[in-house]
Amino acid sequence: MTTIAQSAIEDRQTLVPIDSHRNVLAFTGDIAAFMVGTYFIPATTVLVGLASQLTNDKTLIGVVGMTWSVTWFLPQLVAAHIVRGKRWQKPYLMIPSLIGRNALLLIALWLLITQAQAPILTVWVLVGCLTVFNVCDALAGVAWFDMMSRALSPRMRARSVSIGQFIGGLFGIGAGLIVERVLQPDGLPFPQNYAFIFGCTWLCMAISLAIISLLRENPMAETEHAHTQNSDFIASLKEATRTDPVFRRVMIVRLLTGIELMAASFYLVFAKDQLGLDDSATGIFNIALIIGGIGGIALFGWLADRFTALSVVRAASLMQFAAPLLALIYALAILPRGAPACDVAIAGFIAIFALRGAIEHSLVLGALGYLLDSAPERHRAMYVGAINTLGGVVALSPVVGGIWIDALAARSQAAVAYVVMFGFVAALVACGVWLSFRLPPLKKG
Repeated sequence: MTTIAQSAIEDRQTLVPIDSHRNVLAFTGDIAAFMVGTYFIPATTVLVGLASQLTNDKTLIGVVGMTWSVTWFLPQLVAAHIVRGKRWQKPYLMIPSLIGRNALLLIALWLLITQAQAPILTVWVLVGCLTVFNVCDALAGVAWFDMMSRALSPRMRARSVSIGQFIGGLFGIGAGLIVERVLQPDGLPFPQNYAFIFGCTWLCMAISLAIISLLRENPMAETEHAHTQNSDFIASLKEATRTDPVFRRVMIVRLLTGIELMAASFYLVFAKDQLGLDDSATGIFNIALIIGGIGGIALFGWLADRFTALSVVRAASLMQFAAPLLALIYALAILPRGAPACDVAIAGFIAIFALRGAIEHSLVLGALGYLLDSAPERHRAMYVGAINTLGGVVALSPVVGGIWIDALAARSQAAVAYVVMFGFVAALVACGVWLSFRLPPLKKG
């Protein structure tokens, strides 16, 4: 019987990507514009910062922190089931994007009109709008990855992603400076400041959609289309899990290293509550997030182009271990003598958020790129949906983290709760780092 790995080799021999200038520019421009939009509303700074302005409930703040990831990742397997086997993916990219991206405009209008006078309701409106945006983008995202894999060769895909992310990161510095300025005490008043930020995000997403509409799609081969139409989705997923050891190992690495998000959702809350930093630190950390993202893009792009996606997986895993480890060191430092000096605190958390910014740009060039290079054409959408759905399960962890911190803080010092949580996360991620170095290398394409 032909194995998954053998099928992947056969697919790569028969599939001829277009690599046209039009498609390269379309993907690059789309990535850049979309990234600038996301730089206006990072989950671990701006979204959590808005939630903390509306409520002191750590569990509810955790809900907002997890929503950005969970509502994009969890629907991915359903999205893969819908998209899988379709010869033409572009309608599944464009239509959901038109619906979902306008939800960002809705939250901006809500903040302007209501002035957030019902804060808890505003939190749930925020959660609802983010959910609509991300569920729609989940469907569009699976189609987008499948289209990119057929339109571009692995080398051109890595270059397009890294260049698009780099350009987006450069413009993202401007986005970060805008966010930092409007969130200053002498900037725009609350909640007009956040309404302005969401309006900027919506504009960037609209530009992204206009660019990607220019994409010329390379349809799925007839033989692969026929084979996929005659196979059951769940049965195919079970077979792939059973017969493809690379797929299984990547899923485990994704699970263990992705748990870092539990700690990441509380870096800002810890800095404000335990280290005495005021709300203006949100803007500073947001800029650190963006600059770190640019550094990560440059590093991951070079690794993917010079070596393979596996090197990106390993480098990102090490960063996912370093971030909670640094937070743990800070949490331990304040136990015996209180909060450290403000400048030391800011410097340490600038480093943490810089790492976080790099981590956020590792998925496409790392774990997803590794799977796209190893998967047969007919399984690509399924693999993308499966690993992203697992990411959604991991993204539920901030709520667990919020409950955990509240429960432990009620029984002892609040700093102890953070020590336990950061230490637990660092230990799990360390296991994922070890396993990432046991993944088998793939040939460069």
